Amino acid sequence: MFTLPAHRAELDEFVPFMHELIGTAFAVIRPLFLSGTAVIDKADASPVTQADRGAEQAMRTLIERRYPQHAIVGEEFGRKAGERYRWVLDPVDGTRAFITNCFLFGTLIALERDDGDGFRPLLGAIAHPAAGLALIGHRDGSTLYAADGSQRAAGVRPCTRLAEATVLSTSTWVAGEQAGAAGIERVARQARLYRTWGDCFGYFALATGGADVMLDPTLAYWDVAAIVPVIEGAGGRVSSWHGGDPLAQPSLIATAGPLHDAVRAQVSDAARLTPKR
Repeated sequence: MFTLPAHRAELDEFVPFMHELIGTAFAVIRPLFLSGTAVIDKADASPVTQADRGAEQAMRTLIERRYPQHAIVGEEFGRKAGERYRWVLDPVDGTRAFITNCFLFGTLIALERDDGDGFRPLLGAIAHPAAGLALIGHRDGSTLYAADGSQRAAGVRPCTRLAEATVLSTSTWVAGEQAGAAGIERVARQARLYRTWGDCFGYFALATGGADVMLDPTLAYWDVAAIVPVIEGAGGRVSSWHGGDPLAQPSLIATAGPLHDAVRAQVSDAARLTPKR
């Protein structure tokens, strides 16, 4: 597993604080959703909104007030040095969904710990402001929290054959983002059902038993760090697109478990058979 084991004292302290961060992000994002908020193109041509920047700034302020010694990495405002623990923030994962009034965007939060060999994920959260839902995961389990205050254990569903699987991915049409389109297509053609319900929602669906495979050949570190603990805590498996550490090679093949080797083999075969340009 790629998620570090959490001590009971860490869970008792940091899971409630994770909820505070999620609530802080929701308070900024929800009023701006469906509001026609202005969109700015970043240097890499990806969109950013007041929701992205406002939510990250609000979360950073809360972290710096409560844990001034902790490090922070955020998509919008970069790195703050610190010791022992590091928070990794993606305030609006799926900004393109957000600006097109699609409910599938979410907020990603990870807490990492440095045991002397670099920061590794300890806790992760996938939260959906529009639905009022949050998944918080660690090595020993993932929990789904609803807006009404209820909660239940989250887990992947049993699936052993690709022909019976529901496969999700981000869009294969955007060539600059999806260099692994051939691999996605190869897996999708063998699946029972395929949908491009990407961004963090695909991993939410996998961890709650709604899907069996989620594929992302290109990701940022602030995406992977939050997703890995949630999927592993729900009983799933993760690897990079090439079968290695997804934190070192930010990309993801995430599955319900028994399918993982078969899916990875299909992706590898597609890469081998794709003509070089």
